[in-house]
Amino acid sequence: MSGGFRARRPASPPLGAGPLGRGCTQGSCFEGICSWKIKIFVSVWRTKLTSGEVKLLVGLVLVAAAVRLYKISRPNSVVFDEVHFGKFASRYIKTQYFVDVHPPLAKLLITLAAFLFGYDGHFDFKDIGKVYEHVPYVAMRMVPALLGVATVPLAYLTLRALDCRATTSLLAALFITFENGLVTQSRHILLDSPLIFFTSLSTFAWVGFCNEDKHKPFTESWWAWLVLSGLSLGAVVSCKWVGLFTIATVGQGIMSILIPITFYMIMFQIHFLLLGSSGEGDGFMSSEFQHTLGGRGMQDTFADVALGSEISIRHYNTQGGYLHSHASVYPTGSKQQQITLYPHRDQNNDWRVTNATHIDPPVIAESQEGLRYIPTECASNFSTSRLKSISIRTTSDLQFQKLISKTKCLLMERPGLQATRTTIGL
Repeated sequence: MSGGFRARRPASPPLGAGPLGRGCTQGSCFEGICSWKIKIFVSVWRTKLTSGEVKLLVGLVLVAAAVRLYKISRPNSVVFDEVHFGKFASRYIKTQYFVDVHPPLAKLLITLAAFLFGYDGHFDFKDIGKVYEHVPYVAMRMVPALLGVATVPLAYLTLRALDCRATTSLLAALFITFENGLVTQSRHILLDSPLIFFTSLSTFAWVGFCNEDKHKPFTESWWAWLVLSGLSLGAVVSCKWVGLFTIATVGQGIMSILIPITFYMIMFQIHFLLLGSSGEGDGFMSSEFQHTLGGRGMQDTFADVALGSEISIRHYNTQGGYLHSHASVYPTGSKQQQITLYPHRDQNNDWRVTNATHIDPPVIAESQEGLRYIPTECASNFSTSRLKSISIRTTSDLQFQKLISKTKCLLMERPGLQATRTTIGL
């Protein structure tokens, strides 16, 4: 053998066979001559597991469960990002619409556990350290904990399917069992443990599919492993978008791309079906979408703007920017009350339309041109101006945005505005 070539070392026999089974040779074991040891082979993705390895896996699961579930009820208060993901469970149960940067699958699993154990969604998860009251937080923490436990045997089985030695697979599984970061993530209401579990499941299923593909493609088991790979990849990206890296790593072909996309869309379909009521996330969505939510406080038909009407004004080219009055004043310049854009629904977004010269009772304006001008008293550097309110858009996009920006600038300089319910002139 040349010095530049290194032959691969053959994989060790399964636990309980060969040198690990005293008084029993490999041949006698396979021929059933060994009377004191019963061989039970389990065929998994073209890898044979003996009864010894099955017992080993059971032991690994028990140890992992002990590490992750021991005193999981402590602390009995909100920890770290439980303020976010516990709150989202409350929103799901109360069907209140919200917006989050992460896809919904992991949050839905946590919500399911909370719902099954009788949670009514009325705990606000507002502050870290707030003591839980009438919240099945242990059941909610059990979801990431159990998925963390399941990751351990998946690691062992994946390495065995890759022809790693039993001792190598065992060592890797023990590393995952006692890794401090993984243990910590598994013991709280967080999304990382479900993400890692589905990533492990995707790798496991893909290795199984590759082994089947090498042995005999297009069999029932070949299709089963392929579909399982696609579903697992869909679950990964439905927990967090970093799962796209997993798809980029193992996702190939139509089935392993189409299935994850379909799974991902189904998760969002469930998400939108559950969140049918108005909530804190309304302000991020369009007025048309807000109109589809229950309890939105909007009429089913469009209403005319009258003298005395209370309206909210939204900037055309921002993501949910409503004209908003503040109690604070500008520190320099006009030193008048601040008026800015605010993306969330708030009572300080409400404005009342009044006559510029005197207050009339609320009546519909008879003018055919409708609401056209809003006179504004500006700071000392400005003369009294009349600002156009665009009811019929006849300008180009660029001219329209310049006009709207000018209107916003002049409105922000108006003195004497109240913080809660502001009067503007017609």
